[in-house]
Amino acid sequence: MAAAAAAAASKYTGKYALHPLLPGAAQSIVDVCTGRLRPTWVPRAQGIFSTWEKVYSCMPQYEKFLATTNRKDLKRIHVFMNEKAQARLGEFYLCCALRLRPEEVEKRKEDSQQLLDLAREVATEEVEPFFQECRDFVASYDWELHQRLDETTIWREVEDSLFWHHSFEAVSPEVYAAFLSSTLPPKAEWPARDDQAGMAEVLERCGAAIAEGAPARATAEDIYQQFLEASKTPVQASIRTAMIDHGIMAGEIVYRGLGDPSRGGERSSE
Repeated sequence: MAAAAAAAASKYTGKYALHPLLPGAAQSIVDVCTGRLRPTWVPRAQGIFSTWEKVYSCMPQYEKFLATTNRKDLKRIHVFMNEKAQARLGEFYLCCALRLRPEEVEKRKEDSQQLLDLAREVATEEVEPFFQECRDFVASYDWELHQRLDETTIWREVEDSLFWHHSFEAVSPEVYAAFLSSTLPPKAEWPARDDQAGMAEVLERCGAAIAEGAPARATAEDIYQQFLEASKTPVQASIRTAMIDHGIMAGEIVYRGLGDPSRGGERSSE
């Protein structure tokens, strides 16, 4: 696979064309690690999205609550400044109860006090902890890393191995550089771009070094795992943007990802 990737990359020439050994070495990492390593954040994100889908339809009620308060005075979501705000917030939590515990709402629908008690219970036990879980999940969001990863996606349209090379440079530049130095010969000894046999031989040695174990294998796995963990940044951005847009979390968004006209940087006050 690595030799084939190098051969494909060798077709692209020009001022900024890479030597085919580089995408070939990147493909060697992918060949060894794919299916063996997995991102640790996926189950957590899936849980967040599952709950968010349920409470999303209640957000208009939360926006009505915000309209009755001064956001600068809000220190915690459940703090309200007047009776009208309290009523609006109660409507929001009751809506969440209907989405999260529909059977319990059905049982208590004839008793307004029991419904209020249920709303408070859901607020304390589910909604507030959920919003905090969202804040914790997005706390490590790095918009610059997100942007760098977005900028590598163009290479996937050219050749997968080129995408992997640029992605590894984006998420783990120092470790990836060390890997290349330890598994490839000095640049002066690299075969010519059109020397397919020479490149295949070098990449075979690279792949063998990874297969044999430490330290090349450990380094390759470290690089690939860093990429998998960094791949959560678009997901973090999606959750963070939704929270800020709905007034659940303070912050200013400038970079929202590919396709957004305001791509650039970000300043946050959370």
